[in-house]
Amino acid sequence: MDVGIRDAMLPGLGGREFFAYVRDLGVRSLEIEVAADLTTPLIRRDDGSPYSVADEDGSISLARRLNAEGVHACALLVATDFSAPPVDDHIHWAVRAVQAAAEMGVPVVRVDPLARDRSLPGDHVRDAFVRSVARVLKHTADTGVDLGIENHGPMANEPQFLDELFAAIETPRLGLTLDTGNFYWFGHPLSDVYRIIERYAPRAKHTHVKNINYPPDLAEQRRPVGLDYGKYCCPLDEGNLDLRRVVAILRAAGYDRTLCVEDESIGKAPQETKLAVLRRDVDAVRDALAHAG
Repeated sequence: MDVGIRDAMLPGLGGREFFAYVRDLGVRSLEIEVAADLTTPLIRRDDGSPYSVADEDGSISLARRLNAEGVHACALLVATDFSAPPVDDHIHWAVRAVQAAAEMGVPVVRVDPLARDRSLPGDHVRDAFVRSVARVLKHTADTGVDLGIENHGPMANEPQFLDELFAAIETPRLGLTLDTGNFYWFGHPLSDVYRIIERYAPRAKHTHVKNINYPPDLAEQRRPVGLDYGKYCCPLDEGNLDLRRVVAILRAAGYDRTLCVEDESIGKAPQETKLAVLRRDVDAVRDALAHAG
């Protein structure tokens, strides 16, 4: 396992200096967002224009830039919504991202099960996701690239929902972008979060490592979804989740890919301290790697 970071953690630190900040953090792995138009909004050329992975030439150009900067992509991220029309556009988006990942040597693409229309029933969201992901997998069968469903939003942090997805699509290419904080955000008590992570660790294809610092009287309660998240989300070294324990669970399950920092509290940090906070996040993950049981 190595330490990486989402590109979304860095843009507030200064556009043209993006890779300088990555080097300052000492990480060599990046999760890269791919927008619906197949551009990379946060990874840009020196002239400020985004890269595009709409074709193989674009993918190779991006890979060359990353190599020149001494980093690589651990995952591509697409914010799909397979419940929203036109569904074919979202399928094409995911398919092309998987093809680009293969061209760049990236092992996994994060896909999103979240439905932006919160009025849709769970079975509709589940069935639409299953149909669409089956098509994505079929159209990318020759790539060898995995899909990592993030446990994201008010449905995909429920074990029953995840189990139904995996039961409907049985392939070793489909697994989780296992987000350590989202299960806790959803309202699962802290002790249950570890059990859920252990349950799904064998499915992990990619990770988002985040933390939340609920007060003791809330940590072991079943809480409303997202309770005061903006207040309690925090740097990785300040939260209730024991990262050493999380890493030990992932390691025991055979996970050997990137631990990807996603500190959503960074927006609360004063500008002049953001980089220092991210350094602490990276150090917290390195400590967990060094001392996990």
